[in-house]
Amino acid sequence: MQRLYFDHASTSWPKADGVIEAMTDFMRECGASASRGGYAAARDAGALVARTREALARSIGADDPRCISFHGGCTAALNAAIHGLVPNVVGRGREVITSAVEHNAVLRPLRSATSRVGADLNVIPCDDDGLVDVSRLADAISERTRMIALTHASNVTGMVQPVTEAGRVVADHNAKRDPSNQIVLLCDAAQTFGYLPVDVSSMGVHVLAAPSHKGSGGPVGIAMLYVHRDWHALIEPTVQGGSGHDGLAGEMPKEMPGRLEPGTQNVPAIAGWNAALTRYSPDPDGMLRLATYMHDGLRNINGVRVVGGRGELPIASLDFGPQLSPAEAAAILDAEFGIEARSGYHCAALVHECLGTQADGTLRLSGGHGTTMDDVDRVIAAVQEIAQEL
Repeated sequence: MQRLYFDHASTSWPKADGVIEAMTDFMRECGASASRGGYAAARDAGALVARTREALARSIGADDPRCISFHGGCTAALNAAIHGLVPNVVGRGREVITSAVEHNAVLRPLRSATSRVGADLNVIPCDDDGLVDVSRLADAISERTRMIALTHASNVTGMVQPVTEAGRVVADHNAKRDPSNQIVLLCDAAQTFGYLPVDVSSMGVHVLAAPSHKGSGGPVGIAMLYVHRDWHALIEPTVQGGSGHDGLAGEMPKEMPGRLEPGTQNVPAIAGWNAALTRYSPDPDGMLRLATYMHDGLRNINGVRVVGGRGELPIASLDFGPQLSPAEAAAILDAEFGIEARSGYHCAALVHECLGTQADGTLRLSGGHGTTMDDVDRVIAAVQEIAQEL
């Protein structure tokens, strides 16, 4: 039985061509720490990090690569942003607005950070398609609002959220506010970066996090955080350590990105990501074709509910009802059909209340860059066979 990987919303597989070779080549041929020495190999490692930083800045429309910092994963990047900004930007008695669609990598640090400073966290629900109404978000903004956190796309439904529209709303509010009372818009682009166009300027986003290992097709263990220069002076480093320069200073550098990059960087992973960026590019038309084909086929199967609307990403969450739990369905797909998919809540704690799947979560099927229509046909046929046996 040929293995069919259908869990790309968790991580991509196989990785983009050249990723493994770039990582192993770096470890064999260079292996030095970046910015930790003046010898040739250390300079080469530093140059690789700089090239990747510049490529990432270009890929999201950032005009200054110093706005990009590297972190150990998208969760680490989001934590650095949220815990680094909330104390200075939000503060006691103020408010953060977020949505029920968010991943726990946003929700949990937001709860922790706002609780610590005595700020409120206002969660806007989504509709039963899994989409946040931007007018409802706009109506929730008050004089106390200092941060809005909105994911670019749901990892449960694949629905792209109205981040650009939210960016325009925030820009309108900020134009009328004092510079000391601006709203920061934070976006989690974990599901979209590498699959769909991401442009921080046109989206009006001030802070954005994205990983290497999903749409980019790169390795795990490395992610980027974009912070607009207007917020550089306000973000506090949440981890301190060596920074490769100013070794006698008692605190982290004031300048970005070094302010948020303590310790030895994961240069092998950065090398892999750099290679992946040359192999994959956003493919919104291809992703939409896959998503439409998959949803159309699955929605024609009796006895299975496709949860939420059809989004721009090839992600579909299924509910078989009380006859079959998502965990049982995933086990059958794996054992009898060789199809690997994920069951459960997908680390998105609140969206299931809006979708009516809080009892057991969903069976999530998610494709990626290498997914073909034949792969989708195989998945649809397997789900149909399972449904007929219920």
